[in-house]
Amino acid sequence: MESLEKEAAATLIVGVSGDLIEVARALGRNGEKIGLVSKNSDLLYRYKDRLEEYGVGCSAFVADVTDSQSVLNMLTKFSAWSPRLDRLIYNVGVMSNERAGQVSEGELATAMSANFYGFVNCFQLVQTMFSRLGRGHAVVMSSAAALSPDEHPVANSTSKASLRIFIKALRKELDSKEIIISEVFLGSMRTSAGQRELTCEEIVHGLMHVLREQPDEYLIGQSEIHT
Repeated sequence: MESLEKEAAATLIVGVSGDLIEVARALGRNGEKIGLVSKNSDLLYRYKDRLEEYGVGCSAFVADVTDSQSVLNMLTKFSAWSPRLDRLIYNVGVMSNERAGQVSEGELATAMSANFYGFVNCFQLVQTMFSRLGRGHAVVMSSAAALSPDEHPVANSTSKASLRIFIKALRKELDSKEIIISEVFLGSMRTSAGQRELTCEEIVHGLMHVLREQPDEYLIGQSEIHT
């Protein structure tokens, strides 16, 4: 553990997006290393190049996180690049969109892969790295619609509900360890003209708060659904 404390802190982002790149940029300013994961290699390397232009130490890993062997290969490469891992950010929205064209109400398995199995595969392996460090923080991002029992399609809502149940069970299992799981829900903003989507700045501000405070659940913006 002492040797790992001498290593630079590192974050692994699964499901890259513009707002998370800004979060990565903020973390990188403090000397943190950033690992980016996606099966969309073109987008992945575009974001990697952008972070390197900002002076952030980063590496890109092409992987299908719904495939456990692909995740194992990715984590093996990541640990060779950075023996230390402080946090995992798993973007459910991006992972769902990567398979959006394949999802229908009759294809529960496809949605389960994107929303549920991807996180399970990643967490099972990063938990080992967290344990070696003696602490860790996993952040799971999804739309505030995940809080709604009326979300459609059925396959998508069922898989997200399963993910929430799994996370609650994990928290009980990890209760005696310094490993925290935060669920972040992206809502909208109410204005005089009606509801609008969150801006990148609002999402980044909310996520940085979550990384500092490590709450179990946090809603960025507003939602009509109350938990």
